[in-house]
Amino acid sequence: MPETEILEINKHIDSASMIIELQLAGAVEKTVIDLETLIAQMRTAGATDDVIREVLQRDLQSGGRIFGGLRSQFRATGDFGVSQMSNIGSAYEMANEGLTEFQWQTAGNRICDDCKGRSGDTKSWQEWETVGLPATGWSVCGSHCKCTLVPTGTAISPIKVQNLAY
Repeated sequence: MPETEILEINKHIDSASMIIELQLAGAVEKTVIDLETLIAQMRTAGATDDVIREVLQRDLQSGGRIFGGLRSQFRATGDFGVSQMSNIGSAYEMANEGLTEFQWQTAGNRICDDCKGRSGDTKSWQEWETVGLPATGWSVCGSHCKCTLVPTGTAISPIKVQNLAY
């Protein structure tokens, strides 16, 4: 593998890693602020430390408003990381196979208008990177996107799905 390709892959991995770190740091910071706010509100209302501890313990155990939000953000960040690493690996492997054109393939029954408009469009990987790869945040569905890029010339036909939920 040429050194320029390795440097390009490393650049993409470093960028994805930085985004993951920022998302996790943001989730933790938001949780700390939410905790401090809730504790201050409860103290102002006269709650004892034991009552506050009990409320926080219940929230932690039940996945309530504060700790449930933190878990959800961690899960979304993990999904984003897996998606990004998959995109990086796919781009590398497909380039090595000589595949140069990719068709936008929608997936699921809740397709946002942004992705619906791209269904069946064909571009090079670099062009898709420029306008936005699936699940990278460019669209309304953001990291919840289930769309994929399928190499053209493969046996997979584009699936046109009616938007059922939006």
